[in-house]
Amino acid sequence: MGNSVFLRGFEMEDAPLINRWRNNPEIQKLVSTSFKYVSLDIEKEWVKSKIMDNRKDIYLAICLNDDSRRMVGYVSVNNINYLNRTAVGGGIVIDPLYQDGIIRYEVGMLIRELVFNHLNINRYEGKCLSEHIASRVIMEASGYKLEGIYREAIYKDGKYHDQCVYSLLRADYEEWMERGDYSFSVFVKKVRHLRNSYAASRL
Repeated sequence: MGNSVFLRGFEMEDAPLINRWRNNPEIQKLVSTSFKYVSLDIEKEWVKSKIMDNRKDIYLAICLNDDSRRMVGYVSVNNINYLNRTAVGGGIVIDPLYQDGIIRYEVGMLIRELVFNHLNINRYEGKCLSEHIASRVIMEASGYKLEGIYREAIYKDGKYHDQCVYSLLRADYEEWMERGDYSFSVFVKKVRHLRNSYAASRL
């Protein structure tokens, strides 16, 4: 199946849209950081900093691969260590109008290709709040292994939250690619199974 999205570097014209997402409380519920309002001027400076310095942190716009080429979100690869060949996934923000699951799947494929095939990373780490079941399901359905839980590591919405730490090694990625486990049909089956497992464990 062809991708409906592609990734590109930030441009200054992206700042207003990024600022709108950052100031949307519903979107910010899905990330691990505390919510705070950010002015457009500050946002422009932040976007500019990501454009000018992308050695250790790479921020990428998610754009529709049709005639509109509309930006519908952004994703990042952070804390890139070129000696140890490690990096950390900085999470993904997607416009509420495009959160159908397909774009998130495609972005995951594109990011893993970037990380392992182009940046030559060996260990890619992902983190999420323990109660963010959707994020946990996506990572586990993509081959990430849960390594542990940082207890009360994140302060958000007036309380401390546990944070889950996952990792995906190059060997894991290559094995899943060879087996075809990253196909969309297999991915959907894994997501359904994991959702049911988490739902059953809460009963």
